[in-house]
Amino acid sequence: MSQPRSGSATPLAAVALSAALFIGMDTLVKLLAPRFDSVQLTFLRFVSGSVFALVLWAWFRTPMPPRSSWPLHALRAVLLLTALVCWFHAIKHLPLVQAVAVGYTAPIFIALLAMLVLKERPSRWVGVSLALGALGVGVGLWPEWQASAAPGSSVRVQGVLAAALSAVCYAGVVVLARHQAQRDALWTILLVQNLLPLVLLAAPVAFVWQPMQAADLGPVAAIGLLATGGLMALTWAFARVEASLAAPLEYTGLLWAWLLGWWVFGEQPGPYQLASAALIVCGALLLVRR
Repeated sequence: MSQPRSGSATPLAAVALSAALFIGMDTLVKLLAPRFDSVQLTFLRFVSGSVFALVLWAWFRTPMPPRSSWPLHALRAVLLLTALVCWFHAIKHLPLVQAVAVGYTAPIFIALLAMLVLKERPSRWVGVSLALGALGVGVGLWPEWQASAAPGSSVRVQGVLAAALSAVCYAGVVVLARHQAQRDALWTILLVQNLLPLVLLAAPVAFVWQPMQAADLGPVAAIGLLATGGLMALTWAFARVEASLAAPLEYTGLLWAWLLGWWVFGEQPGPYQLASAALIVCGALLLVRR
């Protein structure tokens, strides 16, 4: 069966779907964050994700990667692990919409890395879309920088820095995903990228482990399900479309963050957040239109 052409709307829709699923995961993690360390939350996310990945891999029985591919899989696992630990730390200390706004600098790094590593040459419309998205993120962050001297600002700044580091690491994860998705099967990638971080976290999590309750099992299972669905949609999309073309569609997750932040945590978007949303949506719509 032939693959969709590079400009097909289907892979772009898959990227937007992955953004919504990841924001759903973030919401559940933020609900658990007051009781658990970010390392334990990351470990639980990979435990739950590994269950779904094992089931899918056992069903499809795709081959394991050749020996030559394991260094890149290991690198992606380390980057993904670092990105998630930093990300869960950020959403623990920042409002959901604030953390997502900082984290959504990742598409900028994705486009840059895609040009350097994958030798992609995005069109001028992709550049305009990325510029609008970056401007939208900057507008959304402006109130945080204005309040940097207020009490408790050190914790917020720590969260912002953690989200920024997560964005850089996540960009590397996505670029490597496009590289690997053209060589290894989707189900194999999902399995390896859940099991490797799980093994790496097995020892560190023992130092921060907090007892869990039976009521935590449902949210933890949902976190794994949403993460698996998001990774599937993202990996499938980046096997069919250039990373720099799809990157701006991830900005649509910011809208889900505002919606769930208001509904679940009572966060109210201000004028800066609304202006940020308008810029980001315009950038994404321009990309789809062109």
